[in-house]
Amino acid sequence: MEVRQRERTLGAAMIGESGSHTLTAPVTAEPIGRDRERRLLDAVLYAVTRRSTTLALWGDPGIGKTVLLDYVADRAGMPVLRARGAEQEALLPYAALADLMVPLQRHFGAIPRVQRDALESCLAISDAVNPNPYAVCAAALSVLAAAAETAPVVLLVDDLHWIDPSSRRVLLFVARRLTSERVAMVLTSRDDDDLRGRCDVPAVDVTGLPPAACAQLLQRHGFTPVAGVLADLVDRTGGNPLALIESAASLRAAQLAGQEPIGHALPLGRQLESTWLPRLQQLPDRTRAALAVLDAGRSPATGDLEPALAVLGLTLTDLAPAEAAGVVVPSGAGYEFRHPLLRSAVRRQTLLPDRLAAYEALARTTTGTARAWYRASATTAPDEGAAAEMAAVAVEARRRSAYDAAAHAWHRAAELTPPSAARGALLCNAATDALLGGMLTRAAAWCDEALTAVTEPAARAGVERLRGRIRTWLGRPAAAHDGLIAAAEAIREQDPAQACLLLSEAALPAAMDGDVPLSVRCGQRGVSLAESTGIRSPHSAIAYGQALIVEGRIAEGLASLDRAADFLAAADPVADQHLLAVVGQSLGHAERHGPARRMVTMVVDAARRHAAPAVLPIALSARSEFECWAGRWAAAEADATESLRWAEELGQPGVLGYALACLARIEALRGNPARCEDHITRARQDVGPYSVACLDVYFTAVLGLSALSLGEYETAMTQLRQTFDLATRQGVGNPRIVPFAADLIEASIRAGHPGEAEQPIGWLERAAERSGQSWAAAVLARSRGMLAPTAGKAERWFDEADRLHSAQDYPFERARTLLCRGEAFRRFRRPSAARPPLSAAHAGFQSLGATAWARRSAAELAAAGQPTAVAVISLDALTPQEVQVARSVARGMNNAEAAGALFLSRKTVEAHLTHIYRKLGVRSRTDLTRALVSAGLAE
Repeated sequence: MEVRQRERTLGAAMIGESGSHTLTAPVTAEPIGRDRERRLLDAVLYAVTRRSTTLALWGDPGIGKTVLLDYVADRAGMPVLRARGAEQEALLPYAALADLMVPLQRHFGAIPRVQRDALESCLAISDAVNPNPYAVCAAALSVLAAAAETAPVVLLVDDLHWIDPSSRRVLLFVARRLTSERVAMVLTSRDDDDLRGRCDVPAVDVTGLPPAACAQLLQRHGFTPVAGVLADLVDRTGGNPLALIESAASLRAAQLAGQEPIGHALPLGRQLESTWLPRLQQLPDRTRAALAVLDAGRSPATGDLEPALAVLGLTLTDLAPAEAAGVVVPSGAGYEFRHPLLRSAVRRQTLLPDRLAAYEALARTTTGTARAWYRASATTAPDEGAAAEMAAVAVEARRRSAYDAAAHAWHRAAELTPPSAARGALLCNAATDALLGGMLTRAAAWCDEALTAVTEPAARAGVERLRGRIRTWLGRPAAAHDGLIAAAEAIREQDPAQACLLLSEAALPAAMDGDVPLSVRCGQRGVSLAESTGIRSPHSAIAYGQALIVEGRIAEGLASLDRAADFLAAADPVADQHLLAVVGQSLGHAERHGPARRMVTMVVDAARRHAAPAVLPIALSARSEFECWAGRWAAAEADATESLRWAEELGQPGVLGYALACLARIEALRGNPARCEDHITRARQDVGPYSVACLDVYFTAVLGLSALSLGEYETAMTQLRQTFDLATRQGVGNPRIVPFAADLIEASIRAGHPGEAEQPIGWLERAAERSGQSWAAAVLARSRGMLAPTAGKAERWFDEADRLHSAQDYPFERARTLLCRGEAFRRFRRPSAARPPLSAAHAGFQSLGATAWARRSAAELAAAGQPTAVAVISLDALTPQEVQVARSVARGMNNAEAAGALFLSRKTVEAHLTHIYRKLGVRSRTDLTRALVSAGLAE
């Protein structure tokens, strides 16, 4: 795949022989009426001498975003890199990234090898195969950080909405992670809800100019309308500078003087186009034909343009009238339209035959990817030759991990292929790469298209399996389940192994839809089919085992997982990362903590090492849950926070809600109701549009725990009763997955409604017996101790709870049991017996950072006649990302290795370490490792 080597205004001129950077942009007049924007941009340039800063400018076409970028370039006084999106280049993978990275190629050697290989491959500098797209993201961040070691760097990205998707992913990744690297990034884009949602950086909306500034702008361009006409123009254009100037230019002198009416107003974009169309129509026919070629072309360079013009009997001279009319302007060694809307105007007035002729001329004079796209654009009927060229483009884009570009190329190849099985295969490839590229809605639509073209049962089953997975991640689990089951039935007799895979795939969406018994039946059907046909289907055994564990039949579930033990032992932690992550999560739900944590950590480490983060959202959330139960709340928060960030990055709504629920639970345990409720509110807003019913039970359980922590027992009962109803309706029988029953029992007792505790006690008793979990039995004994009528019976129940707690290390649950024991003894007028468990509970809550529970135990201690202890220092002072950096260092990584593992720059890791040392009062990596080992955060 060729890499564009054309000049940008600033990009290619940055690096001289000595390696120094020079600023070559011409100085332009300062923007008029943009005092607020100039102050913000000046602040960006001031701040970048010490740290990174990012700003997005949103606004309508012609509002002046590019002028503001020119202002930054003029004022920078430091190295500037610049890229601009172009509509005709949106399908060239990594086109914009090449503009930014190629000038910095000398820094490639300073980044980790896996990142360098990925970056050089995506830029077609090397022939490495299948670079991971997020390794490319991490590489770009590392290169910028390396460049900024010498001097701050300014990145200016214009028209982000037209930047090719592969480059845009990298730019947004970098923008969200810039912190300490001395890199300033300013992005501009037309407003777009989806893009704005993904561009989570400080932003400002660039709006129309006020009347005084409009008058000044018009005067600068030689127009002096009378006051009434000025007011009319400002009102019609909304103060849009380009619309204002073009509208004024279209008026006669008498209209500017107010002696003739202006006429009817039009919407902004159409108004500008309508203003230019008469000007275009006045151009010679040959000029309009040449403009059609410029519009169709992917490169403005005359070296690319001139041969195509020659095919049509045209020359560059034919563009001279367009340049004189201000339609095009020279740009480096080529021509560009003066404004993107002029391209739209040219396209509107170009007849289809002329446009097809332009594409054909370009196809005859280019090679490689460009030729394939030109030929495909010039073709209006099935053409297997053109389809083959597009398929080759798709293969190359896939090799470079430009999955979005590959998906579009596969789809265009399918459009050029007559209805056939081959067309269905191309559409399936398009959907597969669209899924990998994060285009889930489009991937689902292309699966639907593929099913109309594919008739062979095995091929249809493969498409259905892909569509089921896409629908699951899209938050449509019911539709995913139904489609997978139907596909399994259709192929059951012909290919039972494929049917087993489909049934296994259907188990997850059934559980996500809040139907655990249905999930169990899916797994069971897969296992039964495999046994009856004599095939080995480890996926069926795994799906069945996981569903059984959720249902609470843990021994049976573990036995089913054991039947796939050899398969799991041989699984690749990268290729099979998702499977291993969810199996590890299931082992944790079955109280197999050692194997669970080792498996999930292996997946996390492999994902970091190979820059393959697709599994990080679910794996980190699962590990966060493990850490929370183990009382390592700082580590749990760090994992859940990183999981949330990756779920946002990768577009995984179900895991996003799960990560937010994990964070909310940590805040509920700590006694921070506002932050807990914020997480749940956001989860409901972000996940609400999707059908992920299984999350509802988590949300109400967490809100109930938060209320219980604060002593709001009636509120806790309301929330936890909802949880009870949801869990029983959904068939969740494992009390550890959503630990609500003991909370509901305690809230009922403390609210003065012990009778309300009978039903959850019965449920917990059955669940503890069925699951065989020591924790469930322990909290059941604690609950019975709270209800005991005498001190002797209470003591026996609490002794049983203590014995059961010793089987698992759950420090928060043990502290709760100690608190309840001390409260019971004090209630039975045995203060001397109450003080030891109350003191131990208070110390436990303090060490965990459970402030609300610590206050309650302190009050009980005071009532029992003993003062409270001094608070214990914990790692809670560290931010979640500082915890992750500290853990990486404690595992023996150097700063560069930690940066690569955490998808950060080395400069950011160094800054975090400085803060960590100060907060913990340590002076070396050895001291830091000791501190983390003592806190249980490192081996």
